[in-house]
Formats: sequence, structure tokens, C-alpha cells
Amino acid sequence: MPDTHKEQTTISYKDTLNLPHTDFPLRPASASDDPLLLERWKSDNLYDQAMVHNQGKEKFILHDGPPYANGHIHLGHAYNKILKDITTKSRRMLGYHVPVTPGWDCHGLPIEHKVSQENPGATPYELKKKCRTYAQQWVDIQREDFKKLGVIMDWEHPYITMAPTYEAKTVEAFGVLVQKNTIERKNKTVAWCPSCATTLASAEIEYQDRKDPSLYVLFKMQEADARKLFPTIAEPLYFVVWTTTPWTLPLNRALMIKPGADYVVADMNGKHIIVAAARIDAIVQQLKTEKKVIQTFSAETLTQSHAEHPFIEKLIVPIITDDSVGLEDGTAIVHCAPGCGPIDYEVGVKHNLEIFSPVSPQGAYTHGIMPQELINMPVSDGQIWVIKKLHELGNLFYKTSINHSYPHCWRCHNGLIFRATRQWFFNLQQDNIKQKALDAVNTITFIPEHGKSFLKATLENRWEWCLSRQRSWGVPIPALLCMHCDYTYTNQDFINNVAQHIAQEGIEYWDRVTLEELAPKDLTCPTCELNEFRKETDILDVWFDSGISHYAVLYNNSAQQFPADLYLEGIDQHRGWFQSSLLTAMVLEQQPPMKTIMTHGFTVDEKGQKMSKSLGNVVAPQDIIKTLGTDGLRMWVASIGHQGDAVVSDTLIKNVGEVYRKIRNTCRAMLMNLYDYDHTQDAIAYDKLSPIDAYAVFMVEQLERTVIEQYKQNNFTGVFHELADYCTTHVSALYVEVTKDRLYCDTADSHTRRSTQTALWYMLDTLTHLVAPIMSFTAEFISDFYQKNKTSSIHLQSFAQCQLSSAIPDKQVYITTWETLLAIRSAVLKAIEPHRAQGLIKQSLEARVDISVDDSLVNYELIKNFINQLTPDQQQEFWKDFFVVSQVNLALTKNNVLSESGLAGVSINVSHAEGVKCPRCWRWEKTENAAGLCQRCAQIVEQL
Repeated sequence: MPDTHKEQTTISYKDTLNLPHTDFPLRPASASDDPLLLERWKSDNLYDQAMVHNQGKEKFILHDGPPYANGHIHLGHAYNKILKDITTKSRRMLGYHVPVTPGWDCHGLPIEHKVSQENPGATPYELKKKCRTYAQQWVDIQREDFKKLGVIMDWEHPYITMAPTYEAKTVEAFGVLVQKNTIERKNKTVAWCPSCATTLASAEIEYQDRKDPSLYVLFKMQEADARKLFPTIAEPLYFVVWTTTPWTLPLNRALMIKPGADYVVADMNGKHIIVAAARIDAIVQQLKTEKKVIQTFSAETLTQSHAEHPFIEKLIVPIITDDSVGLEDGTAIVHCAPGCGPIDYEVGVKHNLEIFSPVSPQGAYTHGIMPQELINMPVSDGQIWVIKKLHELGNLFYKTSINHSYPHCWRCHNGLIFRATRQWFFNLQQDNIKQKALDAVNTITFIPEHGKSFLKATLENRWEWCLSRQRSWGVPIPALLCMHCDYTYTNQDFINNVAQHIAQEGIEYWDRVTLEELAPKDLTCPTCELNEFRKETDILDVWFDSGISHYAVLYNNSAQQFPADLYLEGIDQHRGWFQSSLLTAMVLEQQPPMKTIMTHGFTVDEKGQKMSKSLGNVVAPQDIIKTLGTDGLRMWVASIGHQGDAVVSDTLIKNVGEVYRKIRNTCRAMLMNLYDYDHTQDAIAYDKLSPIDAYAVFMVEQLERTVIEQYKQNNFTGVFHELADYCTTHVSALYVEVTKDRLYCDTADSHTRRSTQTALWYMLDTLTHLVAPIMSFTAEFISDFYQKNKTSSIHLQSFAQCQLSSAIPDKQVYITTWETLLAIRSAVLKAIEPHRAQGLIKQSLEARVDISVDDSLVNYELIKNFINQLTPDQQQEFWKDFFVVSQVNLALTKNNVLSESGLAGVSINVSHAEGVKCPRCWRWEKTENAAGLCQRCAQIVEQL
């Protein structure tokens, strides 16, 4: 092909060539072009059109998990929303009706904390109004941020958990759970975050290693018990208790030992101590002292004995047995504080111990604590106080420290405490809800598959769900509490009445309404027979808010569908939204709310570290957009697999950028050669296409089938690699090279050129549609250029699926034939290279190739049949184009004069082409034309 930038002769043939050109820009200008396209989509009403597109056909419902309306979107938000957008766009292009309702989670502590700081002294009613304004501001900001990513959803009609109608649905759902007897209010030791001043569900607890004191504390056995049980031992006896939470010792109400285990009295460092026989060797080794066992006995010997508290005068605690005591560490004597631990609480209920927990929501000791000097002291300071007091009284037997896994709040990341409070619980044992949920997991499809085991693991560790939170900004728990005995009054009718008012006024109704309006006439407490009540001030866990979105958004909603086809969120939602949605659905609708759960990992840096502000490794969506453009960011999302985290690194971003440019430039190259092509008038029938063009159409249809299947499986990484490989291997390295001569040099309306343009149009049309779910802006721009009289967005069109090659009688024979032809081509190109390296041939068009193909070639008969279907002229032109050389002599017989090629059955000889170089097409040919034009070019120039 001629170099159009250089004059090859004194005569210029530039104007006689079909030089490619297009107004489609060489380089993308995402910063300026994308906003313009967004405005166009808005003015064209694309978002609304997409929601009704294919209406009446089978629905595909992706239920959007609500992001929190607090701050600008980060890369994790972008990653998640783009994944959802690729999914829904591809399903819409597959012919489904795909309405997508975006959601926002608006209640909860972060917003309340921020608004409270900005509005000190605000009443609960005023605070809620301010929180609404604050959350709505961020909903609007995030909505625009998501739109800028090219995400198409029903943005004007989202579901928002603070909308009065949604809040009413939340209350209504709670009423159903009450009616089903799954809700109970009881005093229980729960995980508590002093920093956030609220209880946490198990799904909100994360475990981190931390360093704590490790104490061995002396509890003196009551002297009367010691004399009775061990009359031969005159010295005082001490139970040795091991603890890593010294602050809980003021709340001690018993000592626990292991039933059936052996215990010993041992003389250690001058003290007569009692520990488990199984632990004595480890204790001796730790204290580096001598082992002196005086007496061995069973645990049951001690069950009637008592111990004196080590620093609270006159407090005597019982010795009890419980299977929770282990023999693996410590002394196998455990101090029990029923108000400070979930296991201790259960033991306390079983043994009728006091559930003693004088600890404030902020984590400080309150009135009732002994000694009284601890009142108002933070329990963190209590740690130090207890250690000093034990040392002062001589009851600190041994002190060291320990690094261990400890529960932390997943919001503020501070350590938790456990305290007994009156809370509302969703009892998962009632009506076998937990087991039903576990069984339902087996009916759900998981992408990737190991997500099933993650969700099961989170469910198996739960028996109940603490639904109450001690905050203001959230959905109230509709109940009345007796001010004297704390009796709870609520029922479904009462709750539904509240829900009806909340639907009109929002949750502020609960602040405004009076007891006289709420309470039934003559309401009397059946326990204490008094009639003084107060409104419950606790709110529902925000996970309950979002967890019932299937009930509020999907169920009984003709515009949506229950269950949803897909829930798609981060892997952490196995313990969050997936779980809360499933558990509530098993009561509200008696079936899981989703058919498929798809998860993705976290955004991490090149070292695999999760992005966080504290590490300084956060990459904002805008950072990638500045480098790659919006579609580049979307390509990065598609490139990430299901199995791991979403890595952001310079190398990966560079690779994604190269693939993005390759696909875009491939489409642009096709556009450049279609400037004078009208598909409605110029298209060539498939059976009339030249062989290479027919093969190109066949290959792009094969690509389409493969990519569509990847879209159906939500394997966007597969889509990414298939498209990249197609553009690089098939188009750039093969088709463009083989067809450029006819495109540039043949007559503009010749059959050969129109044949190639026909193939290019199908390739471009198919490729543009295939990339549209991912490269949403680019695909729209490209379709503007080749779709004549375009009437609808690419996102309202279906995948091409032209299926022209379906006429091929035996596709496998066809594929094998072309695989063999390509193997021969590779052998020829390889044979040319040494001549090019030696300078004998500067480019392949200077070559003449003599080839012999004999029957030792695998698939020889297929090649023979292929050649025999072509006329001699067609054969000559096919081989010259196929090898990109000037002269070819191919014989279907063995020629021993030629050199073996390395491909069995194919021998090749390469020499310089005969004749002269045509100044127009650069092919070499013997010619008598005065200007040196080859026969083809001479005829074309003469006709012009």
C-alpha cells in the first residue's frame, strides 16, 4: 500500500486512492465529550426510556443494595455501580425488560453524629429534620456522581430508606415479625460500642489483634469451706482465676469450673492455690517455680464452696460448674460476670445469678458499682485501677500481657465491651427461621461459588439478631413501656396504625404524637396494674431498614419483581445486607429474595492492601478517569475477576489503557474505511462475499456468541479478554493486513471493496454493540458515525446477532479449513523474515512466494477443496492478499526443489518479486506501462 505522506514518483496518485478518513476523533476527549453526551441522554429521556424498553418481555431484576448517603462516592462505590450497570445493560441488549431502581441508605449513626455536631442542643424532632436535609444533599450529589460514570438507572425514582413511605414499610415489616412471635424484648448482655454508644449486631463486629493484660488473680476460699473440704491443710486456700479483662472484676458474681475435671491444691511460691490438674504444669513453667501438688480431687468437690472477692469487702461468690470452661489455657477457673459477657450471661440465667451491669452507654461505671470510688470512671481506666488494687491487697498472683483477637466496632474500629441492657431481638430460633434460611441458601446461585460457604458460615453463628439501637436518627420501634415495671405493650394493629401515620409524616410522627393519641383507652399494665407508660425511644437497626428492601421495593410491585434475579455487592455483605435480606424474607415472604448472589472483592493497592485514608493509598474514581477517561475506568472494572480483590496499580491501569485504545482504534479504523459505504445499498450478500470477508463475518459472529455467553454468566473479565484478543489478533494482525490493498487501491464501488466494506460493517456493528455495556460513551459515539439516520441510543438496541454464517453447512469443517490456511500463512510469513532481515526484501510486497502443498499436510483435502472452489484469477488474488505479497505460485503437489517450511506438507521458496514496483499500490509486476503502473492500477487510473 502506498505511503500517502511521501511522493513516490513525479506523478502523485493520491487522489486516485480510496484514502480512509473519518471525523471520529483520533483521541478521546472524555473530559469535554462525556458531559455533552450525558446532557444528550438527559434531553433524549434515555433513563426513562431504558426503564420501559422491552416492556412486556421477560424481566431481569437487579436489586440495588443501597449505599450510605454520606460523602462523595469512592472507588468501591464506582466499582460496584459500574458492575451493576454492565450487568443490566447487557441484559437489556439481550432482550430483557430491565427496570433498575437505585437505592440509598439514609438512617444511622454517622449522619446523626455529624448533624448533632453541627446542631448542638437540637430536639429529636429537629435533629431528624436536619438529618433528612443532610442525607438528601448527599443522595443528590452521589446520584450525579453515578450518572457521570455512565450508569443508567431510574434516577428520578429511587428508593430511599428515609422516605416516609419506606419508613412506614419498615415499621409494617416489624409488625409482621411481631405478629409471627419472632420479636422479643429482654435484658441481655450484648456487644456494646462505648464510642458509638450503641449495641452491635454480630454482623457489625470485626476482630482485630490487640494487647491486653493477662492476670492470675487470687480469690480466697471461705475459711469454713476450706476447713470442711480440706481439714488437713491449715494454710488459707486460694482459687486462681485467669482474666484478660480486669475491668470486669468489680462485676463478678461467681467462679466457674469445668465439670468432671480434676483439680489440685498446690503449694506455689508460698501460696496454697487451687487450679485444674490439666493446667498445673503450664502454670509451673510460666512462673518458673517448683511443682508441689498437695491433693487432687474432682471439680464436684468444690460445688458447695464459696470464695471471697479479692477487693470488694463482704462479697462472697459461689463456685459453679459449666461446660464453657476450657482446659486449654489459663487455670480452668473462670470469673463469671453475667452483665459483661454473652456466655457469662447465659450461665447467670441458668444459675440464677444477678445480671449486674452498672456500666453507662459511654462505657463508665455507674451508681451501684463497688467500690464506690469507681463511679463515673471509664472502664478503660478501670483496667489500671483493678490491677493496682489487686497488687495493693496482695491478690495479684501473677501478671503478664497477651496478644489476642478481640472484638471491635466495624464503624469506629474501637474495642467493644459487653453490657447487659434491655434490647429488642429477632429470635432466629422461632419457627426454625435460621434453619430455613440455611436451607434457602442451597437454592441460591452464587458467583463465585464459594460465596455460598461464606453466607452459610455467617448464618450458622447466629441465634438471634439484636434489632434495637439507642439512637435518634432511624425508624422507631413502636411500643409503649410501663414506667414502673418496664412491661412492653405492642401488637401488629398498634404497629400498623403507627405505620400509617409515618407514611404521611415520616418518623417524626413518633416524636410528635402524644401518649393519649397512641395508647388504647384504659391501658393498664397487666404486671403492676398501673397505667403510666412512655414511648420506646430505641430505633431499629439500620440493617433492618435496608434488609427489608425486598419487602418495601420488590414485593407486590408490578414495576419490579420478587424475588430479584440478582443481588450484586461486595463480599462483606455476606454478613450484612445479604444476611439481613435473607433472614427477614424467610418470615415476610417465606422464600429468599434473590435467585443469584454475585460478589466482588475490595479495592486494594498493588501491594494488596485495602484502600483507606489512614494508609494514604486511596485512589478516587476521578484519578483513573483523568488517566483513562470514563470508559477507561469502566474497562478497569470489567478487567477485574470474581475471585480476588480489585487491584489498582500503575501497571494494571497501563494495560487496561492499552486495551481500551486498541478496541477504540480498531473501531475507528473500520469507520475510516466505511466513509462511502451505505449498508442499505452497498451490502454484498454473504454467499457472494470473498473468502476472507466471509471468514471475517464468521469470526465476528463466533466472537459475539462467546461474548454474549460471558455476559450471561456475568464473566466480564472474559468479555474484556475476548474483545482485546479479537481486536489484536484477528483484526489488526490479520484482517487489516490482508484487505488494505483492495480497500485503498481497488475501484471504490468494486465488488471486492464492497465485499470487504460489508464485512467491516458487520464487524463494526457487532463489536460496537458488544462493547456498549462496558464502553458506554465510546459505543454511543461510534454508533453515531456509522448508523445512518440513527433514531435510538445504542443502549436501547439489542446485540447484533446477524447469524449470516448460519448458512455454512459444516462449521467445524469450515473452522478447520481456516485454521489450516492460517497455519500456511504463518509458515509463509516466517519464511519471508530471513530475507527481510538480510535486506533482500524491505517489505513483504517485494516478495514472490513459491509454495507446494502435498498430501502429507494435515487436512490437505480441505485445502484442496477450498482452492478448487476458486477460479484461477480468484486464487491468485486470494493468495497475494492473504500473504500480503506481490506474486504467488502455489501448486498442490510436492516440489522437492523448494525448502521445507517446518509445517509438514508445505514447502516454500521466497525470492524478490519480478518486475517493477507499482507507484500506486506498491505491488511488483512486469509491466509495459510507461509510468510503471501494474495492470490493475493502470485500468483504474485510465477510467478516472
